[in-house]
Amino acid sequence: MRRKIASLIFTLSALIQNPVLVTGRDEFLQISPIAPVVRIGEAVELRCVALCPSGNPEWKQTIDSTPGKVTSSASNSVLRIDKVLETYENTYKCVVRCDGRYFQKRVFLSVYSFPHNPLVKLQSLNPVSGQTVTLECLGRDLYPCYKISVLWYLNLELLKCEKQTPIWNHPLCNVASQLNYTTNSRNRDLTFTCEIQLGLNSEGLRSRNSSLEMHLDIRLYNIQIEPTHTVQQAGNSLSISCSGGGDPVPEITWRKPDSGSRTPPHWNITRRTGHSTLYINELEPQDGGVYICEVSNGKSSTERQSSVDVWYGPRDVFIDGGGNARENEALALTCRGHANPEPNITWARTTHSQQQRWNISNSRGRSELRIDSLRPEDQGIYECLVENKLGDVRLKAQVDVEYGPRDVFIDGGGNARENEALALTCRGHANPESNITWARTTHSQQQRWNISNSRGRSELRIDSLRPEDQGIYECLVENKLGDVRLKAQVNVFVTVKPEQKAIVLGLSVPLASLSGFGFMIYLIRKILLKELMKRKPLRPEGSTSKGPVSHSQVLAEMALRTPDNGAGSGDHREVLQTTQVNW
Repeated sequence: MRRKIASLIFTLSALIQNPVLVTGRDEFLQISPIAPVVRIGEAVELRCVALCPSGNPEWKQTIDSTPGKVTSSASNSVLRIDKVLETYENTYKCVVRCDGRYFQKRVFLSVYSFPHNPLVKLQSLNPVSGQTVTLECLGRDLYPCYKISVLWYLNLELLKCEKQTPIWNHPLCNVASQLNYTTNSRNRDLTFTCEIQLGLNSEGLRSRNSSLEMHLDIRLYNIQIEPTHTVQQAGNSLSISCSGGGDPVPEITWRKPDSGSRTPPHWNITRRTGHSTLYINELEPQDGGVYICEVSNGKSSTERQSSVDVWYGPRDVFIDGGGNARENEALALTCRGHANPEPNITWARTTHSQQQRWNISNSRGRSELRIDSLRPEDQGIYECLVENKLGDVRLKAQVDVEYGPRDVFIDGGGNARENEALALTCRGHANPESNITWARTTHSQQQRWNISNSRGRSELRIDSLRPEDQGIYECLVENKLGDVRLKAQVNVFVTVKPEQKAIVLGLSVPLASLSGFGFMIYLIRKILLKELMKRKPLRPEGSTSKGPVSHSQVLAEMALRTPDNGAGSGDHREVLQTTQVNW
């Protein structure tokens, strides 16, 4: 236990002695301004002063590196940023070392953007008593967006804001707010004020406001249009009613901004005192838009609007692109079509599909399919489907990918006998279809070649081979994108005819017999000569010479000793034996 306490005391003393781990009190540092708020694009200076002798303060940012330029002296440090950006909104800290310990103080730099006063406008034209008017307030290029609030006032009386919509435009944003107010007979001159607040702490930067004065025309009243907005399908009927009162009684007319001053012939308009109805029997897509009812009594006039949305299925649909394209080229198919609601456009292939290489981009009523580098397997029919809930249209485009010869091979060749048939086959894929031709690298007799061609295949046939047909045959597969050459060796073996075979056999038997008989005589003679040479030389009777006897003498002596009276073989063996005894 004592060891643990001693270890804990040692650790605490080490931490106290380590200046990096100790933070002091804020009274050792002073920062000005205390709560800086700077407009985006302007400059700012943050000053940090050390209140301890020999202090050396230094600015640091809590995230990333400190922007701007830091100038330090013995007791103070100044961080200057010449142009503040929205990204500089952050917490900055100043650190100083006093008496071997570090002390720090933090300050948050707020930035804002509020360059314009709000823009207030009245959306309802020529308002009259009893009418519900719509006002809009727009604030532009604001920051920070999350602190924005919009307030409406009528003659300095706070009203309830019904709708507030932020429109983000990073990093700045716009904000739009609408106010609907129903007038009455007591209203004549009205002043509406829109105030936008940023929610900042600094005075003078909290808000900006703008006002709009509205004067009601009390000579016209109860001006109404029904419906103010409607959605109808193409082919359905449309009916819009407009009414109003005044003194004198107002006249009601109709117009459509995109139709010009002339009334379209398919409009049916009925009128009675203070009331008018516009009727269209069968709506077309071009009938969608804004319809204006103008109420006028000669002294005063006002308008009301009705928005008509005509829904219809896809129409004017077409597909662009396709046709012939070469391998490795880019393909772009475009599909367009009009519809309301906006159509959804999708792509498919009727054959094998590799959609992982498709790049599809969509915009309003338009879609593009792109393949950066075509392959032969991309060939086929591409289908574009344009659809919404009221219908769909399918269009197709044929894509033909051209490529040079591939998967080319030659079959046949090798060894064959004379008079046999030869068939060489050459195949290959290509688009456009390849042309296949044959040739020989040696002497050629093409008049006996029978060549048949089909799609991507050619056969060379020789019904009866001859020795001169032997050689190397070449197959050329080509189209406008390339060519491939292949070769095949053909060896022709000569066949011996039956009559030639009989003659050869007839001559070969006696020739072989003669050759064997002569060879036997040669061997016998050689053996006899060898035996005679081993014995003593023969001498003629009465000869006393001791010199050597030649072969011719030996043979002569043998001839003298051999009786020439036609003795038989037994006599011959006897003479040979006697001669042996005499030797």
